[in-house]
Amino acid sequence: MKTMKKNILNILMLLMCGMMMTACGGSDDNYDPGSEGGEQEKDEWNKDNTVNICFITSLSDASANANVEKVANYIKTNDVKLAVVDNTDVTKYADPATCQNVSTQLSNLSVRFCSFVMEGYKGDNIEGSTIVLSHKINSVQTTPVAEGCFIQYVPTQAPLMNNPAKMKEVAFATVKFTTQEQINAAENIMKRLTGSPTKAVIVGEVKTSLSKALVNKMSAISGMNISLVMQPVDDYTLFVVGRNWKLRETATTEIGTQNAFLLSIEEI
Repeated sequence: MKTMKKNILNILMLLMCGMMMTACGGSDDNYDPGSEGGEQEKDEWNKDNTVNICFITSLSDASANANVEKVANYIKTNDVKLAVVDNTDVTKYADPATCQNVSTQLSNLSVRFCSFVMEGYKGDNIEGSTIVLSHKINSVQTTPVAEGCFIQYVPTQAPLMNNPAKMKEVAFATVKFTTQEQINAAENIMKRLTGSPTKAVIVGEVKTSLSKALVNKMSAISGMNISLVMQPVDDYTLFVVGRNWKLRETATTEIGTQNAFLLSIEEI
């Protein structure tokens, strides 16, 4: 079984590489926990240096597989150029006849490049999310954090808030935290990614019960900004972390069983 899992995983990674190389968007309700110890950025908001990144999620563990057509239609209709779609699990991975690879479906339906961010195995499924991009990329960096957790980093581009037709270079990463162990293990990785020369912005999800622990961990890092996307009320909470980035505004749109959170993030 271990050999089969390894082979399937290798196939998935090759498939993702193939898609990346050949395949082929408000309200200001954000909760800024900076008062709990993080440094505050006092400069005025420069909207001309702000990008839009979309995060599509139900803020729960519910599979998004049945919602893939609505999500793809939203991405195409709104010309979303950089997004994360949560809970796009690969189901029945060991049986090619019945396997459903939602990342592949999403790529085909939305006419976008996609990269699968694995979380782990659960029964016959491979749980994870999908990064959606409007252009091909040359590489991704996936780092194991702890059991059931990987951080994926993609050097890419995102549309400017005030001029969506113009793209800005963005060092982007995403991760999903479900345990305290994962948060603890990710600290040094997040320090490295958000520091020079990478200067990444990390957008992800954390179990709401662990959101304060994440805020405390990140706020203790000199120069680190962390914002939670609205007050934590659901099973999961979205967050934005970066030394050179700050969440400024959020707009939310309902898409079937999920919501699209359009995050306006300024490079500071």
